[in-house]
Amino acid sequence: MKFARILLLAAVFAAPGPVCPGQEALARALARLAPVVGEADLYPREGKEPIHSIARRHGLSASAVYNANLGDLLAGDELLLIPRAYVPPLPRAEGIVVNLAERNLYLYRNGRPAARFPVAIGKPGWETPTGDYTIANKAKNPTWFPPKWAIEEEPVPPGPDNPLGDRWMGLSAPGYGIHATNAPASIGRYVSHGCLRMYPEHAHELYDQVRVGTPVKIVYQRLVLGFDRLMRTVCLSYYPDPYELRTVTVEDVRKRLKEFGLDQLPQERAIAAALERPRGVPIPIIGSRVGVSVNGRPLSLALSPVPRGDDWLVPAEPLAQALRAKLDVGPGASYVAITRGRERLLFSPGDCFAIVRGKMVELPCAPEVAAGHPMIPVRATALALGASVGWDEATDTVLVWDDFRPPRAGFSPVF
Repeated sequence: MKFARILLLAAVFAAPGPVCPGQEALARALARLAPVVGEADLYPREGKEPIHSIARRHGLSASAVYNANLGDLLAGDELLLIPRAYVPPLPRAEGIVVNLAERNLYLYRNGRPAARFPVAIGKPGWETPTGDYTIANKAKNPTWFPPKWAIEEEPVPPGPDNPLGDRWMGLSAPGYGIHATNAPASIGRYVSHGCLRMYPEHAHELYDQVRVGTPVKIVYQRLVLGFDRLMRTVCLSYYPDPYELRTVTVEDVRKRLKEFGLDQLPQERAIAAALERPRGVPIPIIGSRVGVSVNGRPLSLALSPVPRGDDWLVPAEPLAQALRAKLDVGPGASYVAITRGRERLLFSPGDCFAIVRGKMVELPCAPEVAAGHPMIPVRATALALGASVGWDEATDTVLVWDDFRPPRAGFSPVF
């Protein structure tokens, strides 16, 4: 069987190969993901400083801070993670988008998220409805007129006792709206009769930026994927299930990743760890903080190296180019052939066996395909092409040298 495979792959080497496409397809697929926005902060809490006070100062809800942190936050004197990094529910939109599972409202401008505000949503039995609506009316200092569920109550004029606060943005869904509140501690919880409550200062800000007719989209997404453009990693934000509507599994994550051609890259362990509890913070599930340098020059990668055992998968095109090798990719990335001088290497994505110098060898990890572009192992490829490989512990960088110049300080030939 292996002999037949060698003959087949050898025939591929003998035939002229197609020209390899660059990373453009992979970069386009990653750009379709929502962006990871902002950075997390650390806050040294003093004593039993109330979590809701800390959260409000940072423009967040207390529930978001509780979810992001581990342990008993009632004890005090904690170094708190302030979840300022987030993944918006949609990569592109216009107007207002609300994710009920996240309990956040987003304002989009020019198709991209421009602001995020925590909200309180409807309690079980009075769920805030999902769907597409518009801002139907606006009012400052509104009078609250009792709805059907509060028919025995009297209207409440503007003032500190008004549950609508001093800003009202009514939705085209009758009886529902976005408004300020006289109970700011409720923000981030599911306690209303369907309306979306905001901190007064946030309601003022939103009120001044929207008009009648602004589109409003309300969704319920426990699982949101995003791309961190700085770290070049794919991240997962996982949110609670306040209405107990759906369970999220590893397979659900893979199905979502498949929409972007990325389902072959994550490790189940990474996804399972992200799904252990709904923290609501972006957690990397594809990629790493590892860099790759060839002859002292860092590779420019559309996606950061993906760890696989003792190796890392990287886009084939930039690695082959940096090694001055010819790269051929078969139709549908059915095979990857790399030739440099007399050195020849042939991969088949998903297969741990390859042909190196005319012999079948077993690789520490199989190449994969991401959005139509092959991802190949750095270490195995470099060694097969006669290069030396090491590790710079100070910068977490894989160092590849193939021009016989002495590597820079920090090179450690660990492979």
